[in-house]
Amino acid sequence: MTQVDTPGFITPPPGLVPPRHDTGTQTERVTPQRSPLPAFNPPPPANPSPAPAPTTAAFAALAAAWLAVLPTGERVPIGDALLIGRNPVRFDAWQRAGLLPIDDPARSVSKTHAVLESAGAGIRVTDLHSTNGVSLVDAAGSVSGVAPGVPTPVPTGTAVLLGTYRVQLVPA
Repeated sequence: MTQVDTPGFITPPPGLVPPRHDTGTQTERVTPQRSPLPAFNPPPPANPSPAPAPTTAAFAALAAAWLAVLPTGERVPIGDALLIGRNPVRFDAWQRAGLLPIDDPARSVSKTHAVLESAGAGIRVTDLHSTNGVSLVDAAGSVSGVAPGVPTPVPTGTAVLLGTYRVQLVPA
């Protein structure tokens, strides 16, 4: 007897697979035994307490907010902290910081280049050990470098250079 392989199936050579003698024609149906699962009853929702009324300090903090003005004219609120870079990510002390991805055609900005933070009524910048550094440019055009990892106050009217990318900081 010649065996022909069916496409998609492999026919074993004769004698490789022993014949089965234990195949009967009767089939028994067995009902599966199911064990009951423990029920999870979530606790009832807590009644939310009303939000406290904003304090005078909260209104003062909102009034003292700062904006980062990009070369495109876009104005971005800084809030408590804002991480700036080509593709910034949150880490360490800045888990709740805002993220500001910027398009830098000159490619002088690092992935997560710097952080801008509110500091009382002012603002400070910290160079996050970027490749091309952070500098401050005052109104007269004088440039001063920022030491990596050191939070540095930014005087009013001063621009921040991230590599060669200029960001102007203005009160809101």
